[in-house]
Formats: sequence, structure tokens, C-alpha cells
Amino acid sequence: MEQIKEFIEFLSEDLAQIGATLFPFAALGLVGLYVLWLVIGYLRVSQVGLAEGVSPQPVLALPPAEGSEAERPRGVPYCAVDDLVYPVGARFCTVCERDLMIDCVNCGATLAAGEASCYRCGTPTGAAEPALLA
Repeated sequence: MEQIKEFIEFLSEDLAQIGATLFPFAALGLVGLYVLWLVIGYLRVSQVGLAEGVSPQPVLALPPAEGSEAERPRGVPYCAVDDLVYPVGARFCTVCERDLMIDCVNCGATLAAGEASCYRCGTPTGAAEPALLA
């Protein structure tokens, strides 16, 4: 019976003091992570900005697939989630904000649209070229 009483006292007094001491640090850490998430999101979206005097190019929907997988155009960035095709140089989907994918024109390997070359065969994807022009 004495052990139960000591355990209840530990929960009500000591554990409460420990929680009160650590709670501000935990709250500050969560707020810090949230601010970091906002900053990274802003930086990621700001990289998609448009150049002056250039109108945005249209985003096209992929045709519906008769089989299980749609035929993806090689060398063109696309969003695998929304089935949208983007112009060359795009890196993020404007609908779901995920990274765009691109199929290698040489070997057909699927890689991120921001990659400069294919990881399998080394063929340049052309993703680095628009960055040099800007």
C-alpha cells in the first residue's frame, strides 16, 4: 500500500515539476520546427518564380491510360500524382507542390526533374540549362 501511495505522490508532485520545467523547451522546439517548415516552403516556392516579360507556359493534362500506367513522355517534366505535363525547366507541381519527375530520353529511367543528368546512363537532362540563362 505504501508503494502505491509513493507512486501517486511521484506522479502528482515530481512528474508535474519535471513537466513544467520541460514544457517551455518542448513548445519552443515545436514552434522552431514550424518556422523552419515555413521558411523552407517559402524558399522552395520562390525558386519557381517567373522571369520578367515571360508569360507562364500552359500545363497540359496527360491522356487517360487504358492500362494501369500512363505512357509518360520522355524528357518532359510531369507530375505523377496529378497527371500533368509541365514545360522544360519546371521543377515543382503547381497543384500539389511535389517534385516533378522526368524520364530519361536515353534509357527511360525515372528521376527528379531538377537532376542535371541521369543516374543510370549519365545523359544530361537539360535541367541545369534554364538556371544558367536566368
